[in-house]
Amino acid sequence: MRIKLNRFLAACGFVVAVAAALPSAQAQSAAEMKPLAEVVFSGYDELMKDVDFIGSLSGQPQASQMIDQTLQMFTQNKGLAGLDKSKPIGVIVQTDGTMPAGAVCVPVTDLNALLDVVKGFGVTAADAGNGLQQLSTPQGQNLFVKDANGWALISMAPAMLESIPADPAAVLSKLAAEYDLAFRVHMQNMPESYRQQAIDAMSQGAQQGLSQNADESDEDFKVREEQVAAQLEQLKQFINELDQFTFGLSVDGEQQRAFIDFAYTAIPGTKLAADVAANSSVTTNFAGFIQPDAAATLTFASKMNAADASQLDQMIESLRTQAAKAVDDDDELKKDEAKAQVKAGVNEFIDALKATLQAGTIDGGASLDMGPDALTFVAGGFVADPAKIESGLKKIVEAAKTEKPQDIEKAGIKWSAEKHKDVTFHTASAPIEGDGDDEENARKLFGDKVDLVVGIGGKAVYFAMGRDALATVKKVIDDSAAAPAKATVPMEMTVALGQIMNAAQGFADEDDKPQIEMIANMLANEAEGRDHVRINAQPIENGVRVRFEAEEGVLRAIGMGAMQAQMHGAAN
Repeated sequence: MRIKLNRFLAACGFVVAVAAALPSAQAQSAAEMKPLAEVVFSGYDELMKDVDFIGSLSGQPQASQMIDQTLQMFTQNKGLAGLDKSKPIGVIVQTDGTMPAGAVCVPVTDLNALLDVVKGFGVTAADAGNGLQQLSTPQGQNLFVKDANGWALISMAPAMLESIPADPAAVLSKLAAEYDLAFRVHMQNMPESYRQQAIDAMSQGAQQGLSQNADESDEDFKVREEQVAAQLEQLKQFINELDQFTFGLSVDGEQQRAFIDFAYTAIPGTKLAADVAANSSVTTNFAGFIQPDAAATLTFASKMNAADASQLDQMIESLRTQAAKAVDDDDELKKDEAKAQVKAGVNEFIDALKATLQAGTIDGGASLDMGPDALTFVAGGFVADPAKIESGLKKIVEAAKTEKPQDIEKAGIKWSAEKHKDVTFHTASAPIEGDGDDEENARKLFGDKVDLVVGIGGKAVYFAMGRDALATVKKVIDDSAAAPAKATVPMEMTVALGQIMNAAQGFADEDDKPQIEMIANMLANEAEGRDHVRINAQPIENGVRVRFEAEEGVLRAIGMGAMQAQMHGAAN
């Protein structure tokens, strides 16, 4: 998942860098024009539906009427006369391979009526011949407008309008049907000079941030330089193999949600396309972590090819070096024997990580259940060599015995305390000591002791903590066994805000409690279970889409929180 996240960050950064590199659009030659980008706004009617939906979340279901009234006031009661409010508005950018050019596409029922509206803001219009009108703004900028089959095409030069599609809706409607606001970049049609400028800008930024730390040896700094160079090379390859990048925002009143999408597609036949294809229909052996009633869940499942795994070897060895240095610098560890044991244990963990990456399977999950007086967390996943985790854990416990034997005695560690299916459980119960607020809150959630469980299976490792930790992890194992190789998405994380706010009531400061209780009650009584924040990575045709989604209850909670903050600010 780290690789996927890095790819999305790289794509976003590249788009920003390209935007900075592109000069103002200029008139083009007669060379063949190809699509470079589209920016789409779904249209006035759709916007008003969204405004009413958002208004309904805060008790103002007719909020769009306020916008209409404001428009009437600022336009001398003309409103948006001449605008076709049912169609999308967009920008189409094209390129001949050398320079970009484009036009704003505005749907109209009567262009002259719409121009009369903008004239009220100091804009003048003059006949420019060939069916064009020249607009001049008070700031001295000139634009050219063409009336074409119900569309006003607006650009900086007449030549830019010649290659715009006769029906802009054919280009804009697909994005407008999915999103309220979106842009798409056709990466392979980008002029090579701008692509290279953007890559160079990102590379220079990375190099400028690379400086040797005061406590970093020359050898360690060289390793880090090599890592950055390798990452930049991967970034360059990724960008060169991108086909399209899309960003979209939607406020969906019908399904009572809002979401933001980031998506990319790969050029067929490239390594990126092969990576995407390998993860287009993934399965999980840890479906037990899919728990709709949990406060939070995380699932992940993907395949990694051998080339990607080998590229991570250097990073893993660097991690090993950094971990050893951290142990050496740890003032809590007084004895050399303990430090050696901790280093050995950490090396076992890193060996397990390396073996798992080399196996090419990333599969696992986590879940959290919580309330005002209980918390249970469980996590687990595929590990190629679980024995390494077990061995490393025992080494670290031995180190702790060397340093603080009394703490280990209190923890009540039991090796091989129980076994369930092929999983052996090691347990501990760490007492909660102290009388402060933090300790008191911890006792509310866990009791007098925090129960800890580590499960070592044939090809899996589990960890659980909290009330009923052992029973919870057993249930996850059983539910997973009941649904082997279950079809899933590469990644999904879900948070139920209602459970979180319900639990937060027990720990909030007195000043914050009324607001938290109000939101918690709303989520319990009005959201009807639609109180989730969800992030998922979903395969699309020859690509991947990452969606950030908030359901109705979350949107209502945000509105309530904003209103409370505004009232609090006004009172002060």
